[in-house]
Amino acid sequence: MANKKNTIKNLKKTSENVAHNDTFNSTAEFMARVGFATRGFIFFVMGILALILAFGNGGKTTDQQGAIATIGKQPEGQVLLWLVLIGLICYSSWGLIQFVINPFNKENNTKGISARLGYLFGAISYLFLAIPTYALLTGGSKPAHVGKQAAQTQNYVAKILDMPFGQWMVVVVAITVISVGIFQVCKGFMPLFGRHLDLIKLNTYQLKLVKGFGRFGTISRGFVITLVGVFLVISAYTADSNEAKGFDSALMSLMHQPYGRWLIGIIALGLMSLGIYALFIALYFRLKKY
Repeated sequence: MANKKNTIKNLKKTSENVAHNDTFNSTAEFMARVGFATRGFIFFVMGILALILAFGNGGKTTDQQGAIATIGKQPEGQVLLWLVLIGLICYSSWGLIQFVINPFNKENNTKGISARLGYLFGAISYLFLAIPTYALLTGGSKPAHVGKQAAQTQNYVAKILDMPFGQWMVVVVAITVISVGIFQVCKGFMPLFGRHLDLIKLNTYQLKLVKGFGRFGTISRGFVITLVGVFLVISAYTADSNEAKGFDSALMSLMHQPYGRWLIGIIALGLMSLGIYALFIALYFRLKKY
């Protein structure tokens, strides 16, 4: 009799754990999908603005903060900004979940730990992006605006250059940024790109097409990140913080190069592709049950 009661008790506890896990999975999945939708929207806007610069009349490139500021200037901009803010918080939370909970079962080796640290860095970066977005909504002192990333980069580099061995420290940062950029480019060419994503209701051809958008976008973004690192090297060599550039100004530097407009146009299409890829993830992503 006692054994029967214990069995019933264990079954009840197991069912409660399963229910709890299902609730957690649903919540985490929802946050991921909202976050990816927001991220995709921002990158798509960045791509549109870069495309206008390359082949339109006037215009300027922009980074994520600039894209958010541009969104805020549109009709119903306040509503859109609140949705963007919620999405940024969701994406940051999703990155934290990947770092702490490890839903993709990353192993405790160098590769797995590096991946989880990448998720943590992403969570922090999107949280910092949420702060100026909130300031833009509430009239805070440091709202998101076009060109802010470039100014911030130059300000940070100037502070580092004033430190002992500052030039070498900037070189270390530059090498790190270049490494991240090259990794992004290589990632776009990897055969197993996006293998951890469970995209339901897509056949083989559709899945290949969606991942094609992701590959093109990841390679394009990686190229610009690498370019940012190159300008950091120049800044370190010249000891001039004004040589440092953010994402937008690094892309703008291509305008005066041979076929610069075409280069910017290709990268603009890549950023739009990255946005489309993220939007498809938002629509079809499901968190695998392990």
